[in-house]
Amino acid sequence: MKPIISILGAIAAIALLPHIAQASAYKTSSRTTFINIKEIPGDSGSAIGGGYYRTYVGGRQWGGNFQATSVTSSGGIRTYTGTFTDERFGPGATQQCKGNLKLQRPVSNSGPARLTATWTITGGVNCPSRVGSIFKLNLTEAVPVANSSGNFLASNANTIESETAGSATWPKWVVTDPTGLNCRATAPSGTVVTTFPNGSTVDVGYLGLNSFITAGGASWLRVPSKNCFIRANSQYIKPKLMPF
Repeated sequence: MKPIISILGAIAAIALLPHIAQASAYKTSSRTTFINIKEIPGDSGSAIGGGYYRTYVGGRQWGGNFQATSVTSSGGIRTYTGTFTDERFGPGATQQCKGNLKLQRPVSNSGPARLTATWTITGGVNCPSRVGSIFKLNLTEAVPVANSSGNFLASNANTIESETAGSATWPKWVVTDPTGLNCRATAPSGTVVTTFPNGSTVDVGYLGLNSFITAGGASWLRVPSKNCFIRANSQYIKPKLMPF
């Protein structure tokens, strides 16, 4: 591979498997590289701290898997240390690189986390980067972002290469309305079924994107456990960050 600045430098628009429900996802500012880390036990697949990344290089797709050998937290920073193997997909001679990978992110739910990823090449098959090469990237947690009106919609309440797999809503939201958030039987003016307190978590599960509706000129999100609807706007809710 060309310096991993290349291997990790272009877009990977591949949807995640839909059941990676305990993982956090990160992207570069240009959405050119995606890293997915398993954070919570409970399903099949890689152990905690393991995961994968995707990118394109010169129009060719590359993919890598990594496995953490240690997961530590100190000074508000969680560090995953382990090994990686990546490979160029498609026709032609095999190109594969191996090495060590360190991932570091703050342990906080105050905002999308910053992730620093550092790759060190130790070998491979026809690997374009020399042994000992070190490459570093800064990424940001990929979470839903409200539109210019503050609304969360089917079009922006999922993130590519995130646990939503691009086909379902983000599963958990935190109430930010200081007075609490009403959940109505029907939107926009139905009977109040329940009120979620400020700071509480609303779990909507892995709903299809049609769980968002527009009523009264506003966006609403269905809460299946209560069979009611809440306002889907950044004035009232924000996505709960991983790990849950």
